[in-house]
Amino acid sequence: MKLKRPVPILLAALVLLAAPFAAGAAEDEALFYESRDEIQLKYRWNLSDIFASSASLEEALKAAEAMIPKVEAYRGKLGESAETLASGLQAVSDLFEQLQEVGVYSGQNRDIQTTDPAAIELNNRVQAVYARAAQSVSFIDPEIAQIPDDKIAAYLKNDKVRAFNQTIDDVVRQKPHIRSAEVEEVLASAALMAQAPQDAYSNMVDADIEWPKIKDEKGEDANVTPALYYSFLSNQNRDIRREAALALFTTYGKYGNTFAATYGGHVQRDLFFARNRGFDRALDATLFELNIPPAVVETLVKTVHENYPLIHRYASLRKEILGVDDFRVYDLYVGLVPELEKKISYEEGYAMALDFWKSTFGEEYYTVGKKAYDERWIDVYASKGKRGGAYSWGTYNSHPYLLLNWGGTLEDVFTLVHEMGHSIHTYLTTKNQPFHYSDYSPFVAEVASVASEALFLDYMLERAASDVERLSLLDLYMNNITGTFIRQIFFHEFEAEAHRMAEGGEALTKESLNEVHGNLWKNYYGPDLVLDEEFKADWCRIPHFYRTFYVWSYATSFAAGEAIAQRLRAGEPNAVADYLAMLKLGSSVYPMEALQRAGVDMTDPGVIRTVMKRYEQTLDEMGVLLRAQKKGDM
Repeated sequence: MKLKRPVPILLAALVLLAAPFAAGAAEDEALFYESRDEIQLKYRWNLSDIFASSASLEEALKAAEAMIPKVEAYRGKLGESAETLASGLQAVSDLFEQLQEVGVYSGQNRDIQTTDPAAIELNNRVQAVYARAAQSVSFIDPEIAQIPDDKIAAYLKNDKVRAFNQTIDDVVRQKPHIRSAEVEEVLASAALMAQAPQDAYSNMVDADIEWPKIKDEKGEDANVTPALYYSFLSNQNRDIRREAALALFTTYGKYGNTFAATYGGHVQRDLFFARNRGFDRALDATLFELNIPPAVVETLVKTVHENYPLIHRYASLRKEILGVDDFRVYDLYVGLVPELEKKISYEEGYAMALDFWKSTFGEEYYTVGKKAYDERWIDVYASKGKRGGAYSWGTYNSHPYLLLNWGGTLEDVFTLVHEMGHSIHTYLTTKNQPFHYSDYSPFVAEVASVASEALFLDYMLERAASDVERLSLLDLYMNNITGTFIRQIFFHEFEAEAHRMAEGGEALTKESLNEVHGNLWKNYYGPDLVLDEEFKADWCRIPHFYRTFYVWSYATSFAAGEAIAQRLRAGEPNAVADYLAMLKLGSSVYPMEALQRAGVDMTDPGVIRTVMKRYEQTLDEMGVLLRAQKKGDM
């Protein structure tokens, strides 16, 4: 039975919308705090919605541990009757519903204080119980797989068994790769060991490494942390961009051998599980589990390769407009319309997002977004010891939470819209599905967030009062498609090659991984890119590599999100209703079917190719506008 994931699932004239909140003074907004105590309470998430006290958490953890023997009592009995099968599956669901509460709390508590020993100890204890629970349910799939098909059909006439119809169907589908109960128990018992590479990586990045400082434009010390990487890369001062980027990647490179060991260990973990389930490749195991045709991922890679010349054109255009003799990695994300860049406070950004949600998706969607602000679902600002990046996570019995590291740019507003897409997806699913269907496949996990971003761009473009404003938004869109579509396929190719090397018996070393990543930089960005040696270590920076073959789902989600957005742009009847209906399905259907409910057929290569067509159209329009701007004709 699939377990609930214990770990989570990144303009002046346009900031004039009427705001339900007091406008923040963006220029004075602190973006990094030495201590969380310095941050106003309303900008810190309220974990007491899960547990009001440490005592109640400990009671819940003990209750979860006490439920494990109750699940194990069904070992060898699931096929006895429909009633036994139903009650056994319900016991498993109840166990992981309870564990999710303590798992999310302990994980999020650790993420805001990654150097705190008590937070680390609590999270480790919870993960140990998760591992025991996973081992305790390892007999479930093998026993269901052994029930004859005719008996399964008869059992499904029972209402309580039929409540788990999708769960059972997925087990039956995976019969060829389900091992005996004894082997499944051994595989489940390896959970903590299998988690070690990711834990080591996270502890290195979030707690152990002393990240460098540089001098900012005011001559003051500025922390160059992974969480603020893109804020530095968007700085118009090229010296600041270069110093920050080189400082960060020199630090990554310093620990390159250790990162190669942690990532190499993770890849070996993938091979261990794939081979023990009868797969030759880890990628095949991932796609089979998700029930995704390999052709979908193959089309992604093929489409980008066919469009290398377009991506090279974009690099050349950036080089031309920036007026640099040597185009470098740290020139890839800086805005090309600097006169419209303006710091945006969190309050201003949230007001923009609320208006967008209401005008685009309607009252139901907007109400959840407003609720998230009012009830402190969001942890806003970076602080010492806080995990970098952004994510949405939460529990079935409370609500989703958002972790941000607000950087004060329009891109941060897009990040807010993106992560709230996840949260509203989760919220609508949990309100409409039982716990065992309240999760959703990685294949659709990014669709809501990407569709939201695509439509938010449209929302902003409609409000652009001049060609300059339009150009600024197109520039942001190109950064978005670069980061969410093209770069994710880049990352997938790195991940696939690293696994291919390991599957062929090659060693994964700092040097070999740097070479793979460096070659991809050159392939994707062409002859205009001058690649500093330090940037070959960019692979060290990507935490999603520790979520095996997840990155490609951003790209497929981007394509699906664009297709959904196109339905809304075209004003198709029921487009919004179909979209919201998809968000309420959770895992009650297979992911490809969920997208079909929203009007998207991912087996159609045209869905993916359309993304690069829009990329080309945007590039053409940007080229005309940027050159006109440079001549002073705009």
